Amino acid sequence: MEKDEFRVLIKHYFLRKKTITETKNALDKHYPDSAPATATIHKWFTEFKCGRTSTSTVPSPGRPKEVVIDETVKKLHNLVLGDPKLKVREIAETTGISHGSVFKILHEHLKLKKLFAHWVPQTLNLDQKEERANIAQQNLKRFKLNPKEFLTRFITVDEMWIHYFDSEEKLNQLHFEVLPHPNNAPDLAPSNYHLLPNLKKWFSGKKFYSKDELITETNAYFDRFVSEYYEEGINMLESRWTKCIESEGDYVDD
Repeated sequence: MEKDEFRVLIKHYFLRKKTITETKNALDKHYPDSAPATATIHKWFTEFKCGRTSTSTVPSPGRPKEVVIDETVKKLHNLVLGDPKLKVREIAETTGISHGSVFKILHEHLKLKKLFAHWVPQTLNLDQKEERANIAQQNLKRFKLNPKEFLTRFITVDEMWIHYFDSEEKLNQLHFEVLPHPNNAPDLAPSNYHLLPNLKKWFSGKKFYSKDELITETNAYFDRFVSEYYEEGINMLESRWTKCIESEGDYVDD
């Protein structure tokens, strides 16, 4: 089967709400010797999610170069909005764009930078700064009412902060609440600025051949720490909220 015919099938499975894994399994079952790789299926699923309808790879005749560039920038922007933790390599593999072009678009066209492994604006606008400063002030005020109780009932899950229970239904039943958290603020989430930065270094140079190996190595990383290490990260919130307010909402640098 030709590549363009496989793309039609991939679109068919996409429209039927199948996952990438389900699509790969189905194609492997019927075309074991010629089915496309998972990365190819992932690439086309991303294309369709971004609004593409055609399965042809031949560009339209007479199409201005500026239009192609604009569409590529928009495509990458949508990808990063959907998952701000994507790596340049992953974006390049998904879109079929070169590593250098992806890097240039992210930095020069979209004006993004990496902050604690998240893509964020290089420079925050006034509205974004105001949102960050206002929310930091709300949370700092809540913290100062009873610091000890606040810290003992505080849970951080990536960029979602939850008091005591991580079930929204349970929160509503017991009158607990989710603390507000601004967009573009990995510098105000303990898991991002304290817990995970060194995990990348821990994995450096290591190869994993199964999910179980990865889980075992991740557990080994966290087993190294005592409870005081986690408390330290959460205790840093007060100073980070304060710095955010003092800088009128700008990023908090280490």
